[in-house]
Amino acid sequence: MTKLNNIKVVFIDIDKTLTNDERIVPKENALAIKRLVEKGIFVVLCSGRNFSYAGQKANDANASSFLITNNGAQIYDYEKHKSLYEVSISKKIVEKLLLNLREIGVEIILNTSNTRFGTKNLKRKLSNDEKFFNEIDELGEENILQIVCEVNSASTMEKLIDIVKRYDNLKISNLSRAFLENKKSDNYYADINNYSTNKGTGIKKFLELFNIKKEESLCFGDYINDLDMFDACGYKVAMGNASPKLKEKADYITLSNNEAGVAFFINNYILK
Repeated sequence: MTKLNNIKVVFIDIDKTLTNDERIVPKENALAIKRLVEKGIFVVLCSGRNFSYAGQKANDANASSFLITNNGAQIYDYEKHKSLYEVSISKKIVEKLLLNLREIGVEIILNTSNTRFGTKNLKRKLSNDEKFFNEIDELGEENILQIVCEVNSASTMEKLIDIVKRYDNLKISNLSRAFLENKKSDNYYADINNYSTNKGTGIKKFLELFNIKKEESLCFGDYINDLDMFDACGYKVAMGNASPKLKEKADYITLSNNEAGVAFFINNYILK
């Protein structure tokens, strides 16, 4: 195996990439990542989720304090509790969209710069320091970075997709695998972001902020929402459990998430 000597930053998707199917970071991954960080290499977790979840996983994995969250809408330093970069959604647009979504019975969570706000029936998913809201005015000065929708049927999801298409400034960044794979579920989800946002744009901004060249970056991913991340990085590693489309784009394919594939690649290609 040829060692990659020029890597300065490693970007890692979280669910089913860094973590196993139980959403636990394998000890092998945490140890390998710790060794990378000790060598002065940034290890940045990239997620469609907000900074709270991503920060917990970064801590479990011994990763760097920087996170790319909300499908690329935010670069966040979880040690300093500070955003370095944000792409927000207009509150006027969110207010209008919320009316459309309420008509078809969709519940939402708004990921903002500093917390999350959920509609009434999703209050169960909020932690103690997160908030219930009914009207947009209740958010105060918080920037809205992502709209997370919970949908209870495929037919309602199709209606949601049609609604979002009416908004030139919005796009669906991520959809439930169950919906895309035509599997029946009573809990589909969709992530909605500013149209210009994806994991790749977040990575490009990170490289710019830290003066790192594309060819000095490497990323791990498993699903089609990681395709933009692959386009932004110099080296692309697909998990053994990755979707066929991602494997086609990859420079390397490692072991699966349940076999600590991240650690296997780091140990054999970067640290060896």
